[in-house]
Amino acid sequence: MKFPKKGVDWYYKSGKKYVTPVILIFFFIVAFVLICQMVKPESYNVKLFEVAEKTIRSPQTVEDTEKTKEEQLKAAADVEDVYVFNRETAQNRESLVSSLFAYVGEVNQEAAENDAKNKKAAEDANKAAPKPTTIDQKLTSLKAKLSKNVSENVTDGISDTMLSILLRMDTKDLDAVEKEVISALDVAMEESVRKDNMTEVKVGARDTIELSNLSPSYKGVAKAILSYAIVPNEVYSAEQTADRRKEASANVIPVKILQGQVIVQEGQIIDREIYRQLALLNLLDQKMPIKQYAGFGLLLVSLASMLYFFTQRQKNLDHDKKNQALLVFSSVYVVILAMLVIIRYLEGVDISNISFLFPAAFGPMIIKILLNEKFAFMITIFTAIASFFVFQSDATTAVNVTVSTYILLSGLASIVVLRDYSRRSAILQSGFIVGLANIAFVFLLMMISNTGLATFAFWVPVGYAFLGGIGSFVLGIGVIPVFETVFGMLTTSRLVELSNPNHPLLKKILMKAPGTYHHSLMVANLAESCADAIGANSLLVRVGCFYHDIGKTLRPPYFVENQLQGINPHDRLTPEQSRDIIIAHTTDGAAILRDNRFPQPIIDIALQHHGTTLVKYFYHKAKEQNPDVSELEFRYPGPKPQTREIAIINVADSVEAAVRSCDEPTKDKIRAIVNSIVDDRIKDKQFIESDITFQEIEVVRETLCATLNGIYHQRIQYPDGK
Repeated sequence: MKFPKKGVDWYYKSGKKYVTPVILIFFFIVAFVLICQMVKPESYNVKLFEVAEKTIRSPQTVEDTEKTKEEQLKAAADVEDVYVFNRETAQNRESLVSSLFAYVGEVNQEAAENDAKNKKAAEDANKAAPKPTTIDQKLTSLKAKLSKNVSENVTDGISDTMLSILLRMDTKDLDAVEKEVISALDVAMEESVRKDNMTEVKVGARDTIELSNLSPSYKGVAKAILSYAIVPNEVYSAEQTADRRKEASANVIPVKILQGQVIVQEGQIIDREIYRQLALLNLLDQKMPIKQYAGFGLLLVSLASMLYFFTQRQKNLDHDKKNQALLVFSSVYVVILAMLVIIRYLEGVDISNISFLFPAAFGPMIIKILLNEKFAFMITIFTAIASFFVFQSDATTAVNVTVSTYILLSGLASIVVLRDYSRRSAILQSGFIVGLANIAFVFLLMMISNTGLATFAFWVPVGYAFLGGIGSFVLGIGVIPVFETVFGMLTTSRLVELSNPNHPLLKKILMKAPGTYHHSLMVANLAESCADAIGANSLLVRVGCFYHDIGKTLRPPYFVENQLQGINPHDRLTPEQSRDIIIAHTTDGAAILRDNRFPQPIIDIALQHHGTTLVKYFYHKAKEQNPDVSELEFRYPGPKPQTREIAIINVADSVEAAVRSCDEPTKDKIRAIVNSIVDDRIKDKQFIESDITFQEIEVVRETLCATLNGIYHQRIQYPDGK
């Protein structure tokens, strides 16, 4: 079926500009519907203090955060205050007591020395002996020393009466009292002393003094000093108390509303507690606000705009390829959103932590293979953004950042790990590595979220993440052929698969047209070198060369490379018949490849590798018979080469055949043949529809000469006997 030329022209001139908007609108609508559907809660029209018209059960298991908080507060309140024992307190109090007795002894010593000095001075002056230092004077001196040298005001805790008793003691009694007080203080302060038990401790210490050998008159002062010296040696620790209460709170098992649990029975009055639980489960008649719809719409418009401008910046893609990239990207993203819907549904039926089973690496892997690494980064970000809103515990605000972070990290890991995707085994190996990376990611995220290490809630997500990593690549391997077929994509792995010598079509060429098979291998080597030299797709060029002459297998003897010496079936045909057979191998080849579901780029190579060139031999032969014959009748139908790769094959195919037919292909002859064919193609305007430049044509020219010289170089002649 042929389309009207006007319709075709309209598509190429005007229709193409509508493809991009249509793709973006498709992307927006499908993504909008899926995301809004996932976050829209199920609801019931109930009101407070009314009778329930039906029994309502919980559609999922959710944590009752308010009840959990109450239990946590109760557990924290049950934790007693934490006191920290301070051994330095006992040492400080003993030092204080020792200082007191030392200053008492010092005051008595100074008073005795002063009295002796005054007495001697009076005797020397023949005066009456002065009065000795009084207790009140000693007390004043002691208070002055204590005030100056002791940080706390001892006199506020020990009465003047008790201090006066100390000042009346001689050194022996003073030492005895000090020893008993220090001993009793040491025993008392070894145990816990707090404000609430300090009275009991002091009573016990005074009892110890009562049982000592001190004289009854000294026991009172010893008890007074001891009562003053005993202070709390355990201090309230706000930090440790807070830590223990926090630990007690963390150990509280979350209160959950279980899936299937009856929230309200039919006929039951909906009280505040029931209403609160319904609100917690998002079961009230709360439609998604318009502003939330608008928010999601603006978000998707932003994503679509980012995708559009990102695609337009890909300078290596022509308009059609950009549209194809947009369509592939959008389709993969829709598949990802569908997966999110499934995972979200499984979460709803209480499969705990199933969100970590989401194949986060699927999208980046598919896009990297089908498009490139840049688009893979883009879809990773888009997927993380979608998951940010999909995996949430509350339909309006709260989002599960942990899962979104995991999806982002897993996607990035797949991009970094996936390097060799020419073999399925290499892809599966990458999937295993990503699975291990997922384990590390989830392990860290669970630790950061303070999930108990010895709990199911910790290890189940780890296992899911590993399966999700491997599953992403297994699923990707199965889906890639679908995308290749639907969108006419050609991946490296597909090209490697087609290059296998055991492929049925390659075997067919070898068995039916061995000369063509050898010719195809030679052309593949030449064209691959040229493609490498100008940065074209060398693997596509090589594989395309393998199949470019598959059409010759229908009539192998009619092509010179397959003819036995001296036998040429064209001798029995008219030039027009020969022309039809020769020209048909391009369309026949394309038909064979289509029947075998080959990728479109390979089909294009078979169809375009001769462009619209002239079948010169039979044209000149026909012209000898009929000078009025039209040149157009002896040209290939085309189209002309549309890509650099096909332009290279166009030249390499003719050059290889021409050089092979040359008796002695010297360097000069090879260059002359290459120049002649390349110049003829340029003159014939065979490359004007491809994106190959004149500079690249010159590189191809030189590469062909160098490669052919390497193949046909003269063997060094050694002297006889060597």
